[in-house]
Amino acid sequence: MFDIEYRMGGLMPDWSMFSGHPDGPAVVGKHWPEASERIGFRIDGSVWETDPPASSYPPSIAFKAASLQGEAKGLEFYFIMRELLFHKRVNIAKRENLLRAAEESGLNIQVFLRDLDGQGRELFEADLKFAADLNVDLFPTYIMSSLSGKRARLAGFISYDKLSATIDEIL
Repeated sequence: MFDIEYRMGGLMPDWSMFSGHPDGPAVVGKHWPEASERIGFRIDGSVWETDPPASSYPPSIAFKAASLQGEAKGLEFYFIMRELLFHKRVNIAKRENLLRAAEESGLNIQVFLRDLDGQGRELFEADLKFAADLNVDLFPTYIMSSLSGKRARLAGFISYDKLSATIDEIL
């Protein structure tokens, strides 16, 4: 038996990191066809050419805010955001699109809005600090530890078999 704790990270507070790149935000979209094939999940990265999210922070904060209404609600919200971004080419950094995902996932909108500007932001900032303290620089990163003290860390795309074998090793 094990517990899963979802933490968010932010590799992109804004596009300034791409200011010298000739493709700008579109460079991110060019990464997704390869990732799609590797993980076996259909991804349409064209939103980075047409309406690129200004930052990965707003959806991460929104996930934390949604999760305050329960883990199941948070995960439903996350999967809706993922569908909006990668299938429907919707910019999920925009507040109106976060609200759309919140409505579709059945969240209490007033509570979500309050938490989006309050505790959700605080929880995300704590996640950023946690990631920095552990030198996490690639997402997803899986950090596992057992009650007996065994630890493991996996980063990036990990096959199910590798993840399962690692969990078995530490349990």
